Amino acid sequence: MEAALDVLSPELVLVLPPELAAEARRLVPDPLPGTYVRPWELSRRALFLFYVTCLAGTLGPLLLAYAVR
Repeated sequence: MEAALDVLSPELVLVLPPELAAEARRLVPDPLPGTYVRPWELSRRALFLFYVTCLAGTLGPLLLAYAVR
């Protein structure tokens, strides 16, 4: 049974019997200290490019289908 615990995914703790779940929790390494990640700031240029890309991806195929017709 111990060999199986070495390859268990931490997600399986949710569906394991309580004694195996406790053993699996014991085998999970301690988390590394986190670092603060600053939120990504959205510039006007990035937002504009996003909208242009969405419009081109929507209208481009529509105009091509209309042109072929």
